Amino acid sequence: MYVNIHTQVGRDYLYGRLEKLTPDTLPLYGQMTCHQMLCHIGDLFRMAKGEMKALEYGAIPAADIHAISKAGKTVPVPKGFDQVKGEGTQPTHFNKDVDTLKQLIDEFNSFPEDQPFAEHPYFGQMTKSEWQGLANYHINYHLEQFGV
Repeated sequence: MYVNIHTQVGRDYLYGRLEKLTPDTLPLYGQMTCHQMLCHIGDLFRMAKGEMKALEYGAIPAADIHAISKAGKTVPVPKGFDQVKGEGTQPTHFNKDVDTLKQLIDEFNSFPEDQPFAEHPYFGQMTKSEWQGLANYHINYHLEQFGV
């Protein structure tokens, strides 16, 4: 089943998948630790709210990002958000960071449809629905990366 953060059923399913993760869960590919991945996902919501900003905007056209994604390749991480390089929100305590991610998702879903969001470094201005779609894709990608 695909995660859909904008429905209660989708969030319950997502939260069940998150509960299967441990600090020792290894990735099937990539270099992030499981703990780093949780913080990385949370940073998407921090970006949407404008709490975190990339170091570069417009460096890769949106059409190129879509093509990379459709080809099944890894999309480059926006500058300033690369967990492996020590960027982004740093992990603290695993269970606390799981709870923080859930809180960020719940908070995002509580925003009205006409909520203004910060600019995305690749896609520019996006609506709540567009951020939700990106979040669904991003979360599913990384949970699959860790086998859940």
